[in-house]
Amino acid sequence: MTLLLVIAVTLYLVAAVTMWRQLGRNAQLPKWFIALPIVAVILHAWIQWEHWRFDGFDHINITFSLSAVALLLVILAIARGTKPGGMLLRPVVYLFAAVSVILMNFSPVNWGAEFNLSPGLLVHVVLSLCAYAILMLATLYAIQILYVSYVLKHHKAQATASYLPPLMTAERYFFRLLSTGTFVLVIAIISGFVFLQDMFAQGQSHKTVLSTLAAMIYVVIVFLHGARAVRGRAMVIASVVASSILTLAYFGSRFVKDVLLNT
Repeated sequence: MTLLLVIAVTLYLVAAVTMWRQLGRNAQLPKWFIALPIVAVILHAWIQWEHWRFDGFDHINITFSLSAVALLLVILAIARGTKPGGMLLRPVVYLFAAVSVILMNFSPVNWGAEFNLSPGLLVHVVLSLCAYAILMLATLYAIQILYVSYVLKHHKAQATASYLPPLMTAERYFFRLLSTGTFVLVIAIISGFVFLQDMFAQGQSHKTVLSTLAAMIYVVIVFLHGARAVRGRAMVIASVVASSILTLAYFGSRFVKDVLLNT
């Protein structure tokens, strides 16, 4: 698996550097470029599966979860194609994927809490990771929107650069991602109450409370945008706050248990 890891990381890094250089030059990406992230994501998925299979599907730790989220982010980025709005974020996504798969590969397979592989729990975990990936991509778009707004407001020369996405295009896709991610997150929370015995059990209560709070903020944002056509800086910042709360819910205690208490 070491060879596969080296190839996957190399492809991610080459893709990130190539895209960043091409964007800086306002040049078109070469036709062969699309093969780099596609092959990288296939190898990433293979490494992810083998890492989990080697453990007998008994544990899900923080590095495995981060790697899974990164894998989903790359897939979403590839699905976006070359449409304007997200090209500036691709290098960040590829670098995150490279780092995450390295961290997962070098973490012990039996690290973290045991995972009881029941169908209901598996559905809950998959939905939760998908929701988090979609909402984190929306957060990246939110940060990009804030940056583009700053550039335009201060009349920077870069505002005319072709690699900067049109503000309306980025904002439209941001709300689309936010709506989809919010829907999946709500379904994930409901599935937890359906399939898990006690969502407020010791070690789970903070995750349930924080993820529910984040979902409520997301729902309010989506409602205000859909029903009242509210948009702008306040909505973007609110989504970043919700994403921070969701990150704390998903990875806060896991970091303490998997990293701090195992060192």
